[in-house]
Parts: sequence; structure tokens; C-alpha cells
Amino acid sequence: MLGLTSVCVFLFSALALAVTSGYSFGALALLLASTCLLWKRPRLNLQRQDYLLLGTLLLYFCVFTANMLYHADPARELDMPLRALLAVPVLLLLLAYPPRAEAWWAGVAIGAVAGTILAIWQFFMQDMPRPLAATSNAIHYGNISILLGMLAMCGLDWASTQPHRWLWRAVLLLGCLAGIVGSIISGSRGGWIALPVCLIFLVIHHSKKHGKRYLVIGLLALAGLSIVAYVFPHSTIKERITLGISNLHTFEDRGEVNTSIGQRIEMWRTAIDMSQQHPWTGLGRNGYMEQKSMLVAEGKANISIRRHTNAHNDYLDALVKRGIIGVLALLALFLVPLSLFARALRHSAPGAQPYALAGVVLCTCYMIFGLTTSSLTLNIGIIMLVFPMVMLWAMLRQQERTA
Repeated sequence: MLGLTSVCVFLFSALALAVTSGYSFGALALLLASTCLLWKRPRLNLQRQDYLLLGTLLLYFCVFTANMLYHADPARELDMPLRALLAVPVLLLLLAYPPRAEAWWAGVAIGAVAGTILAIWQFFMQDMPRPLAATSNAIHYGNISILLGMLAMCGLDWASTQPHRWLWRAVLLLGCLAGIVGSIISGSRGGWIALPVCLIFLVIHHSKKHGKRYLVIGLLALAGLSIVAYVFPHSTIKERITLGISNLHTFEDRGEVNTSIGQRIEMWRTAIDMSQQHPWTGLGRNGYMEQKSMLVAEGKANISIRRHTNAHNDYLDALVKRGIIGVLALLALFLVPLSLFARALRHSAPGAQPYALAGVVLCTCYMIFGLTTSSLTLNIGIIMLVFPMVMLWAMLRQQERTA
């Protein structure tokens, strides 16, 4: 079972961006393997923190499902929260049979590299202006690419304790670089907000071990790389930032909505307005779409946003569809695991800290991604949150038990 969980964890990240629905292979295999718990019945020795994480996943599923039934939304709406429920038996399986550390760290690094190789091929050979690798959307490719890159960076402390530490460091640094490059060529600006935040976390964490000089050097390197990436000829970052500023000025000056930024602002405005009708329970998916169509017909909202099924913001989407109760469940999904990982980062043994740091980065990235897109309304979004969450937690708990 230890070998099986290790292979599944590796495949989960390694195939995430290079194969269509690649993240599903490892996740599905883990879910099927979790059925062995019904007859093997291993001793799990669950602690309070384990129950908190399990309860958070169940809470998100229950609130989402109850709201869907209350509003009589289509059954397909159950598809997304069901992923949170399915992560529960996977967590129990991984707590019983934690995967090898090498499988996790190699998976995230190879996943970032493989996705970026495919995206570079699309960018240069297929003249795709915004490559999306094997995903369905350049935004989500860019976000997951930067996520895998930052997760790879979190493994440097682990790599320093391995027999082939220089090889592992090179693999993880390559994964980090590939994740950043993939995000840049995707043109997904939301992920770029997460990049400096995560890098600052990483620099501060490592500076505690290597001294303040590491902090100063790290921050200066971050600033230098940012400047170089912006001023580089034909820089995608410069083009996308300039376009974003232009869209914003066009919206402010002429009320132009038919741009990427303009549509987002219009969707956010209408979501806030509609959420006031039923602040606690929201409108549901059907109610949201019907009310938005009504506003468009009355001339109170631009027609360009009518076809969008979400508010392009996780928090506002939860507010307008599931009300304040839904927002609280969403915040719990982010903040409870974040607090558990952050506590472990401060108090756990050194061997557990790379996983705790990666958990903090994971939750932080998703909180930032959700500001400019609805990450949790697609399979890749919800799966790449809850499954890495339980994988990291299981490996962290294994290190704590070993220590």
C-alpha cells in the first residue's frame, strides 16, 4: 500500500498539466485504493487537528449541497463540492499509508516542467498567444503552474537532508523556474499576484535558518528579477500589465465593459447588487443566471456578462449563490487548513516543516487566485486544492509521528 500511495501521489502532480485531466488519474486511484480501509481497518490514531481538517472538508460539502437542494439547482452542481467529500477517504488512506517524500517532491517538480514544455511548444510552434498546456483555460493553467512551482520551492529544506541533495535541489529549482515561466507565458495576471507573496513567505522562512543576510539577498533578487522580467523586450508581463491598465482606464473613462477587466468589474458589481436580495442563502445557480438575464434585459447590466456562469471571484460567487453561509464555508476551507499548516510550521519538527510550508503556500495561492477568477467552479480548481491539501497533511503528520 505504501508503494501504491506513493505512485498515485507522484502521478497526481506529474500529469496535472501535461495530460488532459491528468490530475484525475492519481486522485481516482487514491480514491479506489481507500476502499481497502473497509477491511484492513488500520489504526489511524486521529488527533484533534485531523478531525478539524476532516470536518472542514465535510462542512464545505454539506453547505454547498444543502444550498443546491434548497434552490433546486441542477444535479450537476453537486460535481464540485463532491470533490471535497471524496478527499476525506483519501486523507484517511494517506494517514494510514503515507506516501514516500520523494514521490511528492518529484511529482510537483516534474508536473511544473512537463506543463511548461507543452506550453512553450504551443507558444512558439503553434503560435498560441496564451498557451494553456493540457488544461481548458489559460488562466487556470497559469495559476496551477505557479502553484506547482512554489510547492517545488518549498522542498529545498527537505532536499538538503537527502543523500543526493544537489541533484534534488537542482530538480526542485528547475520545477520552480518552470512553474514561473509557465505562468508568465500563460499571461494569467492573477497568478502573478501570488508569486511575490509566496516568494516573500519562502524568503522569510529560510532567513530564520540562514540569517537576515539571506532575507536581504532574497528580497533584492526578487526585486531584480521582477524588473528584468518587466523590461525584457517583448515581455509578456509588460504587455499584459499594460493591457490591464488600459482596460481599467477605458472602463473608468467610458464605461467600456467589453474587455477582460471591464467584464470582471461588471460581474463583481452585479454579484454584489444581487447578493443583497437573499444575503444569507443567496440565489442559487439558477437564480443567479435568471436574475442576471433579467438585469441585462432591463439594461441594468451589460450583455457581455450574461453567458458567464460564475462571478469570476470565488468570494463573490459564493456570496451571490450561497449567501453569507456559503462564504463562511469557503473561508473555512481556506483558513482552517492554513491555520493548521501555519501552526505546524512554527511548532513541528524540522522534518515536517517543508510540508507545513507547502500547505501554507497552497492555501495562500488559492486565496489569491480566488480574487480574480472562480477557481473552485472547475474540476482542476477544486481538485488541485483539496487533494494536495490532504497529501501534504498526511506527510506532515507522518513526520510528526516519526519525530
